[in-house]
Amino acid sequence: MTKAEKIKQTLKETKERRKNLSPVVYQLKIQNLSKVREEKLNRVFLEAKWLYNWFVADINRLNIPTKEIKEVEIKVGENLEKREIKYLGSQLKQAVQERVKDNLRVLKALKEKGYKVGGLKFKKAVSSINLKQYKVSFDIDFERNKVRIQGLGWFRVLGLHQVPRDCEIANAQLIKKPSGYYVYHTTTRRLHLL
Repeated sequence: MTKAEKIKQTLKETKERRKNLSPVVYQLKIQNLSKVREEKLNRVFLEAKWLYNWFVADINRLNIPTKEIKEVEIKVGENLEKREIKYLGSQLKQAVQERVKDNLRVLKALKEKGYKVGGLKFKKAVSSINLKQYKVSFDIDFERNKVRIQGLGWFRVLGLHQVPRDCEIANAQLIKKPSGYYVYHTTTRRLHLL
């Protein structure tokens, strides 16, 4: 069985297993950030914006494997400057790439339904990044109240006490708000029928 076939089989099994499960999202607030760690988080959202806009500038770049993307060109005034992608991990880059692809699919579907659509626009800011795979792009340590984010390390969070231990962890999102940084963590639990 090839790697692609194994992935397809695993996804099919997960989908079947989750048919009788109910999704629940928990909000975890990142706490006790040092100045250096806060700068890293800010840089990740900045790099996500650069990468998103780089894809939008030339849609053909969506075919480039994300592990090969080490730097992007951004427009500064009238000139193009190269910027290094330092903290955005491989799965986080894939999440940005998937967001652009999803946005294009939505535009195509709207156009096919007869709506007048334009093209994708450049973003002034990115405020959320998908963390799509538990144990790879993010991890959770319930005992120490910490969450690990790929490429950034472990962060102390508030709110893990509300997450039941018997749930199945699905995915998460790293969110930037004026009030701070959050991990929105999606879990699935068995439906309790009355």
